Amino acid sequence: MLLATDLDGTFLAGDNDQRLKLYQLIAAHPEIKLAFVTGRGLESVLPLLADPTIPEPDYIICDVGCTVVDGHTQQAIQPLQGDIDKRWPGEHVVEQAVAHIPNLQRQDVPQERRFSFFCGPEAISSELEAVVRDLDCELLYSAGLYLDILPKGVNKGSTLRGLVELLGIGDENVLVAGDTLNDLSMYEHGFIGVCVGDSEPALLKSTENRARVYHAEQPGCGGILQAFKHFGFLGTAGMEAEQRDVAVPGKSDLVIVYHRLPYEEFRENGQTIRRKPTSPNGIIPTLMSFFADGRAGSWVAWSIHEPTDGKFETHTEVDTAQYPNLVASRVALSKSDVDIFYKKFSKEAFWPTLHTFWERATFREDHWQVFLDV
Repeated sequence: MLLATDLDGTFLAGDNDQRLKLYQLIAAHPEIKLAFVTGRGLESVLPLLADPTIPEPDYIICDVGCTVVDGHTQQAIQPLQGDIDKRWPGEHVVEQAVAHIPNLQRQDVPQERRFSFFCGPEAISSELEAVVRDLDCELLYSAGLYLDILPKGVNKGSTLRGLVELLGIGDENVLVAGDTLNDLSMYEHGFIGVCVGDSEPALLKSTENRARVYHAEQPGCGGILQAFKHFGFLGTAGMEAEQRDVAVPGKSDLVIVYHRLPYEEFRENGQTIRRKPTSPNGIIPTLMSFFADGRAGSWVAWSIHEPTDGKFETHTEVDTAQYPNLVASRVALSKSDVDIFYKKFSKEAFWPTLHTFWERATFREDHWQVFLDV
């Protein structure tokens, strides 16, 4: 199947748990192809491709349908892009034609083969409509604020239709998702669709009588997940089975992984004694300041523990008065493990290589195995 989704307010929206569930679902099912269909320019989409938490799209339709590229190479998909280019009169031509129209504020965002403004409804005058008509272009107005001048016949839906036909995908295997009126064209080509929760009322009104369009209750990714279940894309009870496999997120707002615990430890009469760091300065007090306002957190670090030391305490409090929601997550290592990991392999092999002093590095296979285990 192909999930063709708007970004802002849709694929990038919803609570953290719902986004995680949807993103992991897509990652676990390579048969689900992903297309970003957005009003953003390509330049504004590219940073998302570097985010490891967001699935990489197979296709990107941006500029409200005026740009279509391969999601992995960012190369234009032909002949679709060439056909769109032929319909665009050119930025300079459009700019000159609308220069005298009042109440239009140009959007200062990257854009190709379109001209975008901020404006109120009063700016959509008969004069503007006539100018755009003479350019052989079209107007698209959404959310009571965003105005786009587009090549005639080009929008999110038309470009998606061209892509679907090029790929040979059946309409029943395409799920479109959006939340504003500039997504409406995606629902006008017979695809299965979902308007996620908190969608623009005008979009809901325009799609309320479309049998293949589902109005979800949950916003963003939660609404897309509801649509997967509603339309049975993963089969009977498929979504329940998938969501049970999704990792349950923790309760920490911030996780620190460090080579020292946020307190000092020592053994006395067979017992582990803990005390505050003796130095009031340095990196540990600085890092701990992030939790001083009650922020929930987990501090992961190693603690020396030998088999003869008895039961190992994995999670401990740090300071219930100053850091009531900070928990230390201790990783048990023997003194031998610590010596090899830090004092030998890291100092003798890893760090010299990391800092390009490779000629000083010494490598031992047995130390490497300890490093891997740790």
